[in-house]
Amino acid sequence: MRRFLLCASGLIALVGSGVLAQKVTTADEYAQLMKSNAQAIGATNKAIGSGAYADAKMQVATLRKNYMALQGFWTDKKKDDAVVIVKDGLTRLDALDKILSAPTVDQMAAQAAAKEFGGATCGACHKLYREGDAQSGFKFKPGVL
Repeated sequence: MRRFLLCASGLIALVGSGVLAQKVTTADEYAQLMKSNAQAIGATNKAIGSGAYADAKMQVATLRKNYMALQGFWTDKKKDDAVVIVKDGLTRLDALDKILSAPTVDQMAAQAAAKEFGGATCGACHKLYREGDAQSGFKFKPGVL
């Protein structure tokens, strides 16, 4: 019973905070989410570099929430390869979170996991669906949506 109450309370908190309620349907909403991801991965890297692992875990939580929204976006667009990339990203975030949750955090491993997440996940999706750069901005390639 205690476990049930704990899980139910957590679910209510998630719904109340918008973690489960976020829905991305437009290219503009997607762009906002991508800006949030860029800020979160930058803050994650900075926090890991300075040994502020609790702060890094908060950024990983933001990335996880955003990636859950991305999963819905790409599922709605019927882009199975993008859904696979997002799921891979979530798996990589779980691995990073596990490293950051260790009693003694291996800073090098955390930095490597964060870099791997950004390179493998973000890079794969950008290669398939996006064009542009950080200076000029990214947009969807013609025909993607």
